[in-house]
Amino acid sequence: MRSKNFFFLALVVIMVSLLIYLISTNGGRAYTWKENYKEKSKGPYGLTVVFKLLKAQAKTESFTLLKKRVQKVLPTDPSEKSNYVFVGAGQYLDSADVQTLLKFVYNGNDAFIATQVLPFRLMSKLYPKTCKEDRWENLNYYQDRGVEANFLHPDLRQNKPYDFKYRTTSPDSIYDWHFIDRGYFCDDPDGFVALGQINGSKTNFVRIRYGTGHFYLHTNPLFFTNLFMINQSGKAYAEAALGHLSAGPVYWDCTSKVDRTVAENMNDDSQGRPRRDFNRPSPLSYVLSQPPLAWAWYTLLGTTLVYFLFRIKRRQRIIPVLPSNKNNSLAFIRTIGRLYFLQNNHRQLVLQKMKLFLQFVRDRYKIQTRELHEDFVYQLSVKSEIKPEKIQKILDSYQAIDFSPEIQVRILADFHQQIESFYKNCK
Repeated sequence: MRSKNFFFLALVVIMVSLLIYLISTNGGRAYTWKENYKEKSKGPYGLTVVFKLLKAQAKTESFTLLKKRVQKVLPTDPSEKSNYVFVGAGQYLDSADVQTLLKFVYNGNDAFIATQVLPFRLMSKLYPKTCKEDRWENLNYYQDRGVEANFLHPDLRQNKPYDFKYRTTSPDSIYDWHFIDRGYFCDDPDGFVALGQINGSKTNFVRIRYGTGHFYLHTNPLFFTNLFMINQSGKAYAEAALGHLSAGPVYWDCTSKVDRTVAENMNDDSQGRPRRDFNRPSPLSYVLSQPPLAWAWYTLLGTTLVYFLFRIKRRQRIIPVLPSNKNNSLAFIRTIGRLYFLQNNHRQLVLQKMKLFLQFVRDRYKIQTRELHEDFVYQLSVKSEIKPEKIQKILDSYQAIDFSPEIQVRILADFHQQIESFYKNCK
């Protein structure tokens, strides 16, 4: 019966999982128009093309995919000038990651970060305090279906700007195009240096000098996705932007990527801000935005539902566990013995003490006490390591008392001492 139930349960789980898969994929193409920024994703907003482009330009042994946290794998002082590259909707760096990345750049290396949400922990170290704005807050953005981008350097600037249009299944979709406000720029030599703009006035690409290296910050990671990299214009823009990096080993960060909403919430936590925006998506929105996590979530819900469907069936009431019966015969005998002693009935008291003695022999040594003959004396002597003479003396005293109608206190005391001597010396 149990095997049949298990088989049925497994069949239901498989059917639910298959149904969820068909619904999520719409029975057709495996890729979606979601911005996943994954290196192996061939979808419109994956990074396969730019990832392969960078890997091809660098030597095989000079391209490293960081599969662990930055603090654990990024060398702070590599043997040759190197580059750190990150492309994603949001980036999360804890304090140890930030310190490692800062040391990496300070020692003469470059870091290219393209994201919609720059980590507050990092920007609080890079942003100069002498500028107009007293502290780094966040990127600004405006909404439109597309933008025109260009570089400021004469050698890179094009007469016809690069055109980027957001595309999705909905023809009327608009997009958040991020940029850095003018208030963050000042005459500080360690401040932001504008390298590129969108729509002719909004800076989206800057350079920050740090130590003997540089940070290159880009606010539109969408520019580097497959949708634009397959076009000659988009590929030329990406090559020009990434061309600011030095010719050396590349460390591609794939572990610091988080959803834009998650990165904004983490920035709020870093700055100690209370969260009052109740319209923000819940943490479950990030889970559902990642296909592996979404599959795990739906499978968990499905198996939980099936479990409750089986649990609602009528079940036999649990049989209570009853305590085992206790043997109170010894306690009863002791009570009767005390009663006989108070009544000066010494003979009955001896008989009761003998019953206790024989009960002790049966429980401890597993010897039958029906016939108190030589075999009994021998077996008890071997197991208790008491001399046979002493055991035989107890039996003789008992038989003498048993045939006497009354006994004196002295005889009772002598018999008691024999029994107690046995108890104290037996093994």
